[in-house]
Amino acid sequence: MIMDVIKLGTRARTLGRPRDACPYPTDSRERRAWYEGYDGSSLAFGMRVPHPAVTPRSTGRMLEVAAGADGASMLA
Repeated sequence: MIMDVIKLGTRARTLGRPRDACPYPTDSRERRAWYEGYDGSSLAFGMRVPHPAVTPRSTGRMLEVAAGADGASMLA
């Protein structure tokens, strides 16, 4: 349900509605979610960062591949 409210906030911004057009009561969880969608703080897909458990493993593997089989660095 909250994700739907976030999407509604995002859609309102896309349609050019003002920020104060939020239909939810003041100090409600839904209002905060609507503003989150409107401001783009939650659904900025281009700004997503991989999960921390994945990052070190994938970075290490990328360095191994960049170093090559003979150990010569392609990064230099």
